[in-house]
Amino acid sequence: MTAIVGPNGSSKSSILRAIQGCPDSYNVGNYWFSTALDVIGNQPSRYIHTYNLPSGASAEVIKSRVLRKGRRPDYFETSAPRLRDGMLPMPKMEETPQEDLPFRSATRWKSIEKDVVYVDFRQELSAYDIYFHFGVEGKGAMSLADKKSLIRRRAKHISAAMSSRVPSYNYYGSDRIVSRSRDLSREQVAAVSRILGREYQAIRIMRHRFFGVEGATAKLRSESLEYSEAFAGSGEFAAVVLVDIVSAAADKALVVLDEPEVSLHPGAQRELMRYVARQAVLKKLQVVVSTHSPSIIAELPKSAIKVVDQVGGKVHLVSHETSPQEAFQRIGHEGSPSRVYVEDPLARAIVERAARLVSTDLARSLDIEVAPGGAGTIMTRVVPVLASVDADVLVVLDGDQAPSAELKASSSVSDSDLEEELGRLGLKDKHLLRNGGSGDSGEEALARRRQVYSWIVDNVRFLPGSSPESLLGEMCGEPISEGVDAKAAWLKVARAELGLEDGELVPASEILATQKRRLAMVEGSTHPMAEAMRLIRDRF
Repeated sequence: MTAIVGPNGSSKSSILRAIQGCPDSYNVGNYWFSTALDVIGNQPSRYIHTYNLPSGASAEVIKSRVLRKGRRPDYFETSAPRLRDGMLPMPKMEETPQEDLPFRSATRWKSIEKDVVYVDFRQELSAYDIYFHFGVEGKGAMSLADKKSLIRRRAKHISAAMSSRVPSYNYYGSDRIVSRSRDLSREQVAAVSRILGREYQAIRIMRHRFFGVEGATAKLRSESLEYSEAFAGSGEFAAVVLVDIVSAAADKALVVLDEPEVSLHPGAQRELMRYVARQAVLKKLQVVVSTHSPSIIAELPKSAIKVVDQVGGKVHLVSHETSPQEAFQRIGHEGSPSRVYVEDPLARAIVERAARLVSTDLARSLDIEVAPGGAGTIMTRVVPVLASVDADVLVVLDGDQAPSAELKASSSVSDSDLEEELGRLGLKDKHLLRNGGSGDSGEEALARRRQVYSWIVDNVRFLPGSSPESLLGEMCGEPISEGVDAKAAWLKVARAELGLEDGELVPASEILATQKRRLAMVEGSTHPMAEAMRLIRDRF
C-alpha cells in the first residue's frame, strides 16, 4: 500500500493515471490528451516505471507518446531506453538470465502484465444522483417536478429488474442493464457495516442505464429500514461501491484509489483503509491511494507515505518516506504536534536542527520541550507516568545517561531480568506507579516492570556524545579535548564572540545564542549530526 499526499496542484491525480497506464494494454493517453485549450505539442512526452523480474533484477520501462500517421492521437507505447533520461541501456540478450527473457524484446523491456482497478470517488455517483442533480436524460432543462415524475416512472422498472435479477431489460428499445443485480456477500455486508458504524442485514447492487447514462443503484436493508441510494447518504453509497469493487479485484491486481475519503467521516475513513489493507494481504493486491485526509494514512508506516509538491513550476517527490504528521504539515493541516522531551535548551536546539535537516515539515510537526529537573528526575518521575498511560511521546536524554550496553527488545528480556534491566536505567520498583488499594501482588509488580521497560525501549533515545556541549563541538569540527569542561569551553567561545574580558559575566542566553549560531552551520553529512538525524527519523 502506498499513499500519495500533497497540496492541490501537485498532480496527484495525474500520477495515479500514469500508474494506471503502466501495465500492458493500458494507455494513459485516454486521460492525458491534447486539446485546443491545453496543447501538449510535439515534445516527447513519456513516463518511466520499473518492476521486479524473476531473477531479482529490475525491468525499466518507458512509455512514450507516439505522433505518427496511422496512430490515433495521444497514443503511448513502450520504446527503447532513453539514455538522456538516465535510463540504463538494455543488457545484451546473451547476458540476460533465462527466466527474464520472456519479459523483453531485442530493444526494450515489456510492460508488466497486471489487472488495474481505478476508482475516483469524486465521480462515483449513484444513478439517482447523476440524473437528479445533472439531468442527463433528454434534452434541455427539466423542472424539479419533471425530474421527480421521471424518477417515479423509471423506479418501477429499476425495482423490477433488481428483484428479478434478469440479465437484460428492454426499455424504450434499449437494454438498460449493464450488470445484473446481485447481493453482496455476508462478509462484504459486514465490511460495509464496520466502515460506516451501523448494522446492515443485506445490500443489493445493480449497474444500469435507466436514466440514460451508466450508473449504479444500491438497495440497503437494516433491521428497521430498506432504502435505495436516493435515501442513503453519498458516504453510504461510496462505501458500498468500494467494498464491491475491491472485493471483485483479481488476485495481484493494481488498485488505484483517488481520494477515497470523499463523503466519509474520519472514523469511516480509517475503517475503509483497514478493509482495503485486509484485502491487499488476502489477494496480494498493490494499492495506491491519493489523499488529503490524515485519517486515511494515520495507520500506514512511513515507508508507505510519499509527499509530492510543486517546486519551481515542477512536481517533485519531496519525501520518499514520511510520518503522517510530517506529510500533513506539507498541506497545512493543523494536527496535534508530536511531543518530544529533552534535558536542556541546547539539547532542544540540537534535536530541532536534526529534525530540520531531515525535512522542514518534520521540524514543524514536533513540539520539543525541556522537561524540568534533569535526567534523574525525567527518568524516575516523568517516564513512569508517561509509560503508565502509554503516551505517544519521545524522550531524548543526553549521551551520558545511555546504558553501557544497548537496550534489549522487551520480548527478549525474561521476567527475572526485568528488574536488573530497569536498574541499568536508574529505575527501581519504588519509582514505578502502583495501582491503588492496599496490596500489590507479585504479578502486578511484574506487569508494571514490563510495561515501563517496553515503553522505554520504544520511546526513550539518547543523543550521541557525552553531553550536548561536547556533541556540538564534534558537529562543528572542533572537538573538546578530553578532561576539558565542555560548558566552560563554550563559555569561553561566547565571551570571545562578545568581546568580553576573562571573568566578565556572560548570560546563559548569550551562550545558547552562540551555540545556536554554530549549530546552524552544521550540515547533515557530519557523522554526529547524521546520528542525531537518524535518531529522530527512526522514531517519526
